[in-house]
Amino acid sequence: MKIMDGNIFEAMRLVLPEHRELMRQSQQEWTKQEQPILSEDEWTEMGYILGEALQYQYKIRVTIFDPTQNVVWEGVPVIKYGELRLQTDEGMYRVPMKKVVKIETI
Repeated sequence: MKIMDGNIFEAMRLVLPEHRELMRQSQQEWTKQEQPILSEDEWTEMGYILGEALQYQYKIRVTIFDPTQNVVWEGVPVIKYGELRLQTDEGMYRVPMKKVVKIETI
């Protein structure tokens, strides 16, 4: 048996499949995080980085908020149809600006 987190009783407990799913769901609820509120300075800095990257075609890293785990995309920013998009190796993604947490150059 595998002992998890150093608790020997946790490893000895019998868990039914339906209880295992409930445990997984409660763990996801417990680890959810709230979207951070960015200051005006952070938005200004990200705008500056984004402007330079658009002008000179720099590759950037964009961190998008997700309640369970943030998503990180890397690519070249492009303005298409009035929206910010990120050209990556896998394809082109629309960047949801309301969920952006961080923009940095690579």
